[in-house]
Amino acid sequence: MEAGTLSATIFRFDPSVDDAPRYDAIEVTREPMMRVLDVLDAAVDECGLSIGYRYFCGVKRCGMCGVNVNGKPVLACWEAATPGMVIEPLGNMPVIRDLIVDRGAFERATIELEPRLVRRKPYASFPERYTHGDVAPTFPLMNCIECYVCSSTCPAVAGGVESEGRRAFVGPGTLVQVAKVALHPKDELDRREMLEDASIEDCMSCFRCEQVCPVGIPIVSAAIMPLRGLAASAPRGRARFPQTFADNVRSHVDVHSASLFIRAKGWRGALASLPLVLRMLVRGKTRIFGRAGTEAKRRVDALFRAAGS
Repeated sequence: MEAGTLSATIFRFDPSVDDAPRYDAIEVTREPMMRVLDVLDAAVDECGLSIGYRYFCGVKRCGMCGVNVNGKPVLACWEAATPGMVIEPLGNMPVIRDLIVDRGAFERATIELEPRLVRRKPYASFPERYTHGDVAPTFPLMNCIECYVCSSTCPAVAGGVESEGRRAFVGPGTLVQVAKVALHPKDELDRREMLEDASIEDCMSCFRCEQVCPVGIPIVSAAIMPLRGLAASAPRGRARFPQTFADNVRSHVDVHSASLFIRAKGWRGALASLPLVLRMLVRGKTRIFGRAGTEAKRRVDALFRAAGS
């Protein structure tokens, strides 16, 4: 990076004193291999700004320095600084001050879901013998640095993870912490009802969490999908949407949204949403009767047989 200066715009807001957020434009000395965190440090040292931001290790290990840069959630210590960048706080979390956000709701949800190995039986031997295949499913999850960058961009938690009555979706960051132990062969705690209460069925499988994960964890495939399987077998049946969806496709070949909605929400929920259903019918988004052809039905049946279901 050439010598000179670098400009940036930084989000500023202190809820205790400010009526509304603002943005401060800065210009700092450009240094070789400059990161976003370096720019924030320079804004304090060179420009005299009292900016609130958080970091600890500075080497992509503590997960504390998450921010949005040009709308993308990143780690400030690792993201390369670019001219004219806009630095803002992470989404889906209340702003404490400037770039510092309150991660408390996600952290509380994580703690409540018991992210610890629980043994019920005595050790059969020591050391215990496990093959690589036994523990392979949890290996990629161990790279998680608990930055909650994935949860900050998840559309399923845009309304918050804490609500009255039914708990809202706890977010992908929390589910990675749970999956570390829930998918481990040593864990003997029945977590099905916990996962059911985590509203795991609200995950849209949009893969946004995987796209932004700073350490490249396959969050949906390695954590959320296996946990969905556990939640689907919970006794109350609140997280059986994946199985309901599969049954719908098996019966109708393509997705028949009207019957899927009734199976997933029940007749009471369907009646409460009757205006929505009528609008979907008018716009051709759903239909009353299926239209599966014989050949299409044969191919779908073959796919389910190949999947072992």
